[in-house]
Amino acid sequence: MKPLTKNMEQPFPHLFQAGRMRNLALKNRLIMAPMESNLAAEDGSVSDLMREYYRARAVGGIGMIIVEYTCVDRPLGLGGQPQLGLDDDALIASHAELVRAVHAAGSRICVQLFHAGRQTHPKFTSGRQPIAASAIPCPMYRKMPREMNAADMNHVLQKFREAAERAVKAGYDAVEIHGAHGYLPANFLSAASNQRSDEFGGSLANRQRFPLRIAEAVRQGAGDLPVIFRLSADEFVIGGTQIDEAMDTARRLEAIGVDAIHVSTGCHERIDRNVDPVWMPEGWRLPLARQIREAVSIPVIGVGVIRHPEVAEQAIAEGSADFIALGRALLADPEWPNKAAAGRTADIRPCTSCNWCVAQIGTGHTPVGCAENPRTGRETQPQPVFVGSRELAVVVGAGPGGIAASLTLDRAGYRVLLMERQAALAPGLLASGAAPKKDKFLWYRDYLAHKLRHSNVELRLGSMAGVADIAALSPALVVLATGSRDRELAGVDGLDLPLVKSAYAVLAGSDSIRQGPVVIYGAGEVGCEAAKFAAGKGFDVILATRSSDANALSRSTYLRIYREQFIATIRAYPNIRIELGAALRSVSPDAVHLERDGQEITWPAGQLLLAVGRLPNDDLSAGLEAAGISTLVVGDAVDVRRIGDAVHDAYWKIRDMTRRINPQGVAIESVDFL
Repeated sequence: MKPLTKNMEQPFPHLFQAGRMRNLALKNRLIMAPMESNLAAEDGSVSDLMREYYRARAVGGIGMIIVEYTCVDRPLGLGGQPQLGLDDDALIASHAELVRAVHAAGSRICVQLFHAGRQTHPKFTSGRQPIAASAIPCPMYRKMPREMNAADMNHVLQKFREAAERAVKAGYDAVEIHGAHGYLPANFLSAASNQRSDEFGGSLANRQRFPLRIAEAVRQGAGDLPVIFRLSADEFVIGGTQIDEAMDTARRLEAIGVDAIHVSTGCHERIDRNVDPVWMPEGWRLPLARQIREAVSIPVIGVGVIRHPEVAEQAIAEGSADFIALGRALLADPEWPNKAAAGRTADIRPCTSCNWCVAQIGTGHTPVGCAENPRTGRETQPQPVFVGSRELAVVVGAGPGGIAASLTLDRAGYRVLLMERQAALAPGLLASGAAPKKDKFLWYRDYLAHKLRHSNVELRLGSMAGVADIAALSPALVVLATGSRDRELAGVDGLDLPLVKSAYAVLAGSDSIRQGPVVIYGAGEVGCEAAKFAAGKGFDVILATRSSDANALSRSTYLRIYREQFIATIRAYPNIRIELGAALRSVSPDAVHLERDGQEITWPAGQLLLAVGRLPNDDLSAGLEAAGISTLVVGDAVDVRRIGDAVHDAYWKIRDMTRRINPQGVAIESVDFL
């Protein structure tokens, strides 16, 4: 790479300097990381929606898009459904349309070639047994694979080469091999999953042999296109790939003609190390990228929880990477590159690593989405329209849902009054961001405050709104985003004593812990976060649940690996004690009394925090409707769910309303106001 120079007119001169891979010139150092989207057509082709999804990121200023995992051998190599394919000439046409759309929007485009290996399920492979380096099941899917033989390997090599040839015919600018995250090439590289005794197992050189042959096959098929290899620098499993081995592999890949190394981490059983949870710090993988970069002379792409342009700029300036890949950050804000280039960093909608996107794909089996950006994965859906009536809309509740409703109504042409009974904006986000290492949620709160300041919305904090108060304003519309309230415990004496408080209220900052020890009753997500919060303040904590099942802790966490790692962080606190099977019976001024297995137990307590669930808080809609006032109820006031559900519920309900009122209205095409 050429030495980096500074342009004083550009706030991030290193980030927006042109770059090069092989003979491919890129306008900046930003790349869209490949991410599963569930947007492919059922036949493996590029759907209209997928094309628009990628085009939106190209319009946003990204230098190059790496299109998500594209199977070279269906159905055996599939890792999900629906999934792109490039194993048939009939698929070339749709890929070519995608290439043309991205080129027309000003970006380069690369396709990632993929074979799942053992990290798949028979429901994806049409019932066929997965293949792998060794007959060792993937710990996530737990399906026994078949050890590959020579014929299998030759077949896979041919499939990778042919897919690369089709990529050339489709017009792609580069090709990436997915050799990370435990998929087939990584499966061979890792001693944890490759226990062969032939020339393809044992020593590192033997374990590298088949992945290197894959790279050679792709190099042959790709012609003069750049070939990128995505590599896990550390799998974070016992016996798995670590940085020293990854550095050696990178050197060998360079020697056979690979043009760039894309440095990632993890595998399926450690998906928390490639789709990082909220508590992983920004840029934590960059030191691994730097070590790989020091081992090779070809460009290195750094990736992983890079949310702010300042972090990306520093990574390139200090030599940790030549390019920066943005993944979930571009789901939250496709315009990230354009805003960074213009110095509008406060306008970048920040990804919080909440992984709402992962829940849509992994457990919802629906198109990719973003908690903060309701149009991600829905780019072809009709937009809200401009009403322009300047009628008054009152929004009650200034959480994410209420703010989304307010900003959308403001852009649609309403006069908007946003009322919040608490003294602070978005108290739910304060609760989400209170526990240690959860401050990314406060990034989003700061962003929403910024958007409100630059809107026409009138905000009233500390403002109680009853039916009569609202009716006196004569609004054309009321949106109730009143959130949720604590579930009440029945049959427990002493809940009116001063030591009893709401765990949620403490997290939200409307109440506080005055003395310990602290007993928290309820071990769902709120209870667990309250335990970490109190322990982080130095209090001794008992986290108690009436369930005898250890899996009851944070049961609502939607992926097993995230839950396991989250619980591990709780157990790591020396001042948190977990008590199972304990049912709260009564409270006295300085103790709590519980029952377990028919025996009464008493613990001293300076504070009892209740975390026994939340219920929708909708006390106003019936009265407003009786008064003849048009009312929409959104977010947790309908059903207690996650931040993204509230934002989406508000946006789409306002969208539908504006289109009913003004069917011929001008569409509000951007969501930059949100």
